Amino acid sequence: MSAPTLVVRFSSLGDVLLCGAVTGALDPVVFVTSERYAQVAQRLPGVRRVVGLRPGEGVGSLARRLPAHGLRVDLHRSLRSGLLGLRLGGRWLALDPQRLRRQLRVAFKRAPASGLVGRFAHAAEVSVAPLPWIKVQGPRDALLVVPGALHATKRWPVEHYLGALQQLPGPIIILGGPGEERLCARLADGLGPRAEAICERGFEGVFRVLGRGRACLGGDSGLVQLCAAAGMPVVTIFGPTCSQDGYWDDRCFPVELALPCRPCARFGRPRCPIGDHRCMRGLRPDLVVHALGEVLS
Repeated sequence: MSAPTLVVRFSSLGDVLLCGAVTGALDPVVFVTSERYAQVAQRLPGVRRVVGLRPGEGVGSLARRLPAHGLRVDLHRSLRSGLLGLRLGGRWLALDPQRLRRQLRVAFKRAPASGLVGRFAHAAEVSVAPLPWIKVQGPRDALLVVPGALHATKRWPVEHYLGALQQLPGPIIILGGPGEERLCARLADGLGPRAEAICERGFEGVFRVLGRGRACLGGDSGLVQLCAAAGMPVVTIFGPTCSQDGYWDDRCFPVELALPCRPCARFGRPRCPIGDHRCMRGLRPDLVVHALGEVLS
């Protein structure tokens, strides 16, 4: 076997998943990421081994666990990945983060930066692989719903989710992460026995049900991108961020309002900067039902 390609992307969940667009072409890959995302990175095409960055671990300790030779691809371009590059040496290909362009996009509503998947492919000098990037099997009999998000402004109101989902038949599986137990339980209780909630620290439960997903509904979050990476159609509700700034193919359907204040953040915010959160509160359930109807039909 040839020397492995070292691919570095520490976070976040969605960005680790997007690396699946290039890892297959770089096979064999040793993937370096935060320990919490190791279960996900292990399932990306071409990944033979995952090295998880432990909480509090220094660059020197991490470097000692990595291959001494081979191509290295920095798909993060952070201070930590830069220090790792200096420690390891060798030939490195690196992502153009386009930070200034992304900041101007938010501050002055300029044109979006180049898509992250395209920048990954350009950095790695390969072509973008088509979806799915994660292989799953199952009956495809349920709608997967992801109501949570790291940032509060990216969450569509629970009452809006209920208003939309009560109009749709069939089983529903609600997915969430640590700290979202009450949110997911509230939604499941409102939908009755046809709904179940899976909230966990890790991804084992999510991977067990991915094959049941005939479609996914949720906000701009990593779990929604996980469903997209598994090949199911996704309806994504955008608020403080915009679909133009993400990666979508013909199985990804954004729902959003054209407001002059958007985008107001690169990643989301704890609260709306102008106080009305109209981008989410004003997005009516019937718009989402229509989008889901198109997908499910």
